Amino acid sequence: MRFSEKNRWRTSTNRISEKLGVLRNRGRRVLDLTESNPTRCGFRYLGPGLLKPLADAANLVYEPDCLGLPEARAAVCRYYAEHGVTVHPKRVFLTASTSESYDHLFRLFCDPLDGILVPEPSYPLLSYLAEFSGARLEPYPLRYRQGRWGVDLERFQEALSQGSRAVVIVNPNNPTGNFMTSEETKAIQTLCRSKNIPVIADEVFLDYGWGSDRPQSLADSKEVLTFTLSGVSKVLGLPQMKLSWMVLSGPEDLTGEARERLEVIADTFLSVNTPAQRAFPDWMAKRGEIRAEILGRLRENHQALLAVFGTDGPVRVLEAQGGWYAVLESQSSLTDEEIVLRLLENEGVLVHPGYLFDFPAGNFLVLSLLPPPALFQEGIQKLFAALRSS
Repeated sequence: MRFSEKNRWRTSTNRISEKLGVLRNRGRRVLDLTESNPTRCGFRYLGPGLLKPLADAANLVYEPDCLGLPEARAAVCRYYAEHGVTVHPKRVFLTASTSESYDHLFRLFCDPLDGILVPEPSYPLLSYLAEFSGARLEPYPLRYRQGRWGVDLERFQEALSQGSRAVVIVNPNNPTGNFMTSEETKAIQTLCRSKNIPVIADEVFLDYGWGSDRPQSLADSKEVLTFTLSGVSKVLGLPQMKLSWMVLSGPEDLTGEARERLEVIADTFLSVNTPAQRAFPDWMAKRGEIRAEILGRLRENHQALLAVFGTDGPVRVLEAQGGWYAVLESQSSLTDEEIVLRLLENEGVLVHPGYLFDFPAGNFLVLSLLPPPALFQEGIQKLFAALRSS
């Protein structure tokens, strides 16, 4: 039997997963500080009222549209209007997930072994999506300097000169939580325009800035061919509803062919289910209260983390501006994996090791800020005591 080389991955569990399985089989209580599924974090907005729009009899009729139903795309446009961005419904493509959006775009631009420029650290999922499409990832580094993460523009330009077919920016980035500055955005757009390379702007955490500042959307970019991604998984905290979108923008002479080609790809799959599309406008009407509850949780847990660890010392919280995660840096002589394994065994606390997100050399731990505050605070107190003693 011959299988594709594109999916030849190591499927055995790592040491952390094995240890976690052993502890749970023993009935050991584990404080999971990696939980990023909002449907398992005790939010009040997850009530039966969200299901009412799914009972609409119109859901029994199938009216396929490769872009998505007009009323759902109009709701996407209203969302961007609230961010001060004008988006035309004909520039909106609905997909089942942001992962599918990435897949469509990798298919749109990449032949086998073509490169996609991506930030590092960032999503571990991107490598799988690229391999599925036969593409390869070319990282450009984010650096932590003077209390903030930012793009190393010199290294970015070096990586771009190697012939990438598209550039991914994640704004706010996951898990570092930094916003793209206007200077970084302008520099990247200028370089991409000079080489006629499109930008994929992942903005799934756009609504979750912890302070007064907000990241700026690129959904109406005129500088370079741009595809802006988001969806209800983060915007509404409803990952189970499987509805996302892409917004096409850029110079008119480039958007026409990109739209035609993307329509063929979208029409081939037609993956977005009708009930979610029809319910989407009703769900978006609740966006304000959903965002307020999630954002309140993020801020509360982030402040608790800062109160325990601070931003200086042998274990510190690295500065971030938003998103659903926080990053700790440790000066321990142990590797990040060894730290995580000891925390699991001795304290029953689970955090992510930084290597999962391709952090540079050093010891980094990644925590979700979504868990219920009581659980989160108990977990970080145990984490602080264990890291201090080591």
